[in-house]
Amino acid sequence: MNQDWIKLIAQLKKRYSLLNEIYDITEQMSDALNRDDEVSFQMLLSMRQEPILYMKESDTILLSLKSELPQDIIKRWHELEKNAEPLNQEETLFKQQIEQNRRLLERLVPFDNRILNVLKNKKR
Repeated sequence: MNQDWIKLIAQLKKRYSLLNEIYDITEQMSDALNRDDEVSFQMLLSMRQEPILYMKESDTILLSLKSELPQDIIKRWHELEKNAEPLNQEETLFKQQIEQNRRLLERLVPFDNRILNVLKNKKR
């Protein structure tokens, strides 16, 4: 296996783990809002900061990795993000991880938006 693809896939898996942690905490925050439990909500909000900070670090790592990659891999990365068919096992694993991360992020965004809306309405 190509080491560049392995590094990318490993970093994407770390991001998935962080996204999953953020999702779980956000779901608990939503539940706390439903119960009108401000103490739990505030505690969960502060707990969520750590994985968000790690996500920012992950962004930096991905950008650093990308800057070191050969142009052919960068080109394939972009093509795979735009639904190109994988040509080998590494590309298949990469694309699967990108799609898994994207699906989790798509589930996370509505929770985040709901929390923002509830908080905005409470301030009024």
